[in-house]
Amino acid sequence: MKKRLLSVVTLAMAFCVFLFQSGFSSCASAPPEENPNQSLVMTACTACHDTQRICDALGKKDRDAWIQTITRMKGKGAAVDQDKIPGLADFLSTLKPGTPPVCK
Repeated sequence: MKKRLLSVVTLAMAFCVFLFQSGFSSCASAPPEENPNQSLVMTACTACHDTQRICDALGKKDRDAWIQTITRMKGKGAAVDQDKIPGLADFLSTLKPGTPPVCK
C-alpha cells in the first residue's frame, strides 16, 4: 500500500513539474517579431485611409499592381522610401484576403 501511494505521489509530482515547465517556457518565450513591411503598411498607409481599403485589394492585385499603387500613394505623400516599395509590394501581393491585421 505504501509503495502504491508513493508511486501515485511521485507520478502526480512529475506531472505537476511537467505542467509548470510547459507553462513557464511558453510564457517566457518571446512573441514573434512583426514583419517590417506589415509595420509599414500599418503606419504609412493608414496615415490617409483605413486598412479596409487595403484589405479589399488583397488577392486582387499582383506585385506589379501593388508597385503601381504604392508609387502613386508615395506621389500623394505616403511616407514610403523608394527602396522599400519592392518589398512592400512583395508583402502585399502574398497576403490572402482577410489576413489580419490588415483586415480586421
